[in-house]
Formats: sequence, structure tokens, C-alpha cells
Amino acid sequence: MLEFYKRRERQFQSEWLTAPFVPPRELTIQASGLCFTPDGNITLVSDGKGWVCPGGYPEEGETLEQTLIREIAEEACAQVIDCQYIGSIRTYELPPVPESSLPLFYQARYWVRVANGPFLPQHEMTLRQDFPPSEFVAVLRWNAKLTAGRMLEDALAIEMRMARRAAP
Repeated sequence: MLEFYKRRERQFQSEWLTAPFVPPRELTIQASGLCFTPDGNITLVSDGKGWVCPGGYPEEGETLEQTLIREIAEEACAQVIDCQYIGSIRTYELPPVPESSLPLFYQARYWVRVANGPFLPQHEMTLRQDFPPSEFVAVLRWNAKLTAGRMLEDALAIEMRMARRAAP
């Protein structure tokens, strides 16, 4: 399923690619997670411009999983207990593409179990809130709502499987 959207006068085409697909690492620019709390809510963060999944860009020498863990700690003040890759968003920027931009890139997404600590914002994110999964797509700042919905479906499938494993 392709989805088209605009962001700051630039146009993009995105597509959700479910695991086991793994994109080329050199084209994967970001890792972020749908961070589930033990009670089944999803932790989102905000810089005051809207709610997003904690995550970000790899630093030199980091794996995507290391990036995910670091960014969740920095942005959400949360500890990653467990995580699983669920897929990637493949994005093409439609012409005209600025010279400094990649015309094709991927963003890796993960299901994550977190333990939220006290929220002490020290980076760009100034707010943290837990939302029920039923509100996730509506509150997310993204323009690509269909992609967000597909990503949520895949994360919820893992969340349900993990909940069954933990049940006595």
C-alpha cells in the first residue's frame, strides 16, 4: 500500500514493509519504537509540535538496536526491556529533491516493551504521555496515517503474542 503526503512543501511516497523484510543498512536513516508499557498503553513523546514515537538517527558506529535503546532513554526516560523489529517505512521523496537529501530512505520500526522512569526531559522532547492503542493513529503527528495504522497492527500482533507468553 502506497501513501502520499506533504511535509513542509516537500512531497513523499511511503510504503510499510513488514518484517522479515530488512532494508539496506546504508539507506536506513532512523530507528524508533512503538513503546508498550506493562499495562498495554503506548508511550509517545513530544517537542511541543505533536506526538511521535521515541527514536532517532544512529550515531557513528551504532547499530539500529543501539540507536533505539539510546533514543528511548534520552527522549522518553524509559528503559527498553525487550524489542523486536516489525518492519520499515520505505520513503521516496518526489521531485524536486533538495541536493542534500536522499531520494530514497528507510526508517526501521520496532515493537518495544518499556519501563518508564521519572520523566526528566534533557533533550528535544519536553513531554511524555501514554496512550491506549486505540488512540495511537489519531494522536500521532504524522501525515502518513495509513502507514501508522499498518505499523500499529504489526506491533499489536507482537504485543498480544508477548502477553500470552507472560500469562500464567
